[in-house]
Amino acid sequence: MRSKIIVVLTLALPVCYVFSCNRTNKAVENNQQVFPESLASTGLFKGKLDSLLPADGVEVYQLSSTLFTDYAEKQRLMKIPAGKKLRLNGDGLPEFPEGTILAKTFFYSRAKTGKNIKRQILETRVLILKNGKWSAGTYKWNQNQDRAVYDPLSAEVKVTWLDKSNAPHQVKYHIPSAKECVSCHQSADEIIPIGPKGMNLNREIMVGKKKINQLIHMQAQGKLILEKSAGKLSALPDYENKNIDLEHRARAYMEINCAHCHNPDGIAYRQSIMLNYKVPVKESGIAFQKNNIVDRIGNMGQFHMPKLGTTILDKEGVELIRKYMISLN
Repeated sequence: MRSKIIVVLTLALPVCYVFSCNRTNKAVENNQQVFPESLASTGLFKGKLDSLLPADGVEVYQLSSTLFTDYAEKQRLMKIPAGKKLRLNGDGLPEFPEGTILAKTFFYSRAKTGKNIKRQILETRVLILKNGKWSAGTYKWNQNQDRAVYDPLSAEVKVTWLDKSNAPHQVKYHIPSAKECVSCHQSADEIIPIGPKGMNLNREIMVGKKKINQLIHMQAQGKLILEKSAGKLSALPDYENKNIDLEHRARAYMEINCAHCHNPDGIAYRQSIMLNYKVPVKESGIAFQKNNIVDRIGNMGQFHMPKLGTTILDKEGVELIRKYMISLN
């Protein structure tokens, strides 16, 4: 009898996951009126739009661990209003000043269009902080790569791209709708950024020919107030760095790819797993759900995780998580 109960519960898990991942804590306001019709009107870029050259006062920033999106590459920009600064006092999100714009542009460097191999830009996702509230939206790029227009609806773009070994891959890239943006960026009853937490910004970057801590550089540029020294803040590992131990790499992967939903304020808040990097593994529920986690991220289809943002498997990420789950035996 006990074995039958276990089987039933195991089979029910995917249904529970889908049910709770489609729930929201509360309706969240996403003000689409803050977005100009054209990406060029946001003031993020200068010169030819497809050069992706940041405008004066717009900063490129880097993250230690990044979201997987069908192997697309990304440029991350931060536009802080003149005379304003971020304030960081811990490992979480900084306090952003009113009027901040965060942007992330997705592209394939070696896309194949006919006989040509060149960069293909697909979308620019934008977060705007106005009246103390974030709004999330997406600009879709045209085929000529000279214009990107705001569109609250989702879209699919067929792309053929070449990897480092020149092997071709095809993907039906999904551009999210404004509603889908909210489902990932929702925390309780508000929209928040996901990636630029203090611990994910706390890394070395190249400035000219010199390595420098990114937070210290932002402070020196007059963009950031650090209430703790960078050395006293946590640093999220780069999950692609194989010199780092397995557990920290795997937990970093789940932090950036899963924890925005699987946390007490995310849309999967009713789940029995909390995937934030800082949650001790014994309190996370990971060990109890390890087989289900591997199955969900390792197979496409109705029950695949992450629920949004991927149409193909992250082979390296799946292998990383699989090895970590085996280590928990």
